[in-house]
Amino acid sequence: KNSKQAGSSMSAAFTKGKIALVAATAAALKSATSIASVGMQFEDLKDSLDQVFGSMAAGDQAMQSVFKFAQTTPFQIEDATKAFIALKSAGIEPNMDMLQTFADTASVSVDQLGTFEALIRMVQRSASGGMGLEELNMISDRGIDVFGGLKEELGLSRMELGDFGATAEGADLIVQALISSLQRKFGGAMESKMDNLSTKASNMQIAFKL
Repeated sequence: KNSKQAGSSMSAAFTKGKIALVAATAAALKSATSIASVGMQFEDLKDSLDQVFGSMAAGDQAMQSVFKFAQTTPFQIEDATKAFIALKSAGIEPNMDMLQTFADTASVSVDQLGTFEALIRMVQRSASGGMGLEELNMISDRGIDVFGGLKEELGLSRMELGDFGATAEGADLIVQALISSLQRKFGGAMESKMDNLSTKASNMQIAFKL
């Protein structure tokens, strides 16, 4: 009887051990897969930076700016890198003051990443020779009163902005006026959010990736 009980106990212990080993192995594999995925993504992004910035050295310098920007905003390194690539590929040198203004603006919107990406697309589109209302509407739809700000800066109505932005010169003036308006209204907004849990969580993810 005692032998049977001992055998049952040993069998149960072995079963629990097997389950624990399988669980630990699965967790290790998942972690390794996650790390490998992050590594591959970084390699791809770094290669793209090297290409659009012209050399590995220039890509390294751009990546350092990306790290610095990502650590002072709620955005991940991937988001910041894509913004740098989008601007540089459109012939625009990424400007940290402009990017910080966009981050400040996005921090008070209903969709932070969506607003930031919409602002980048607006600048990218303006460099291609014109900008319509579609780009401005994408920002306005996320809770940022771009049309009111541009009315103050340029004295143009929503419909007038559509025609004004049809030329490269007009589009550039709209971008500069909007940046000025956003800086005046939202400059420094991100600083007050640096202690928020969302920003700290984002920085923890960045620290893990680095």
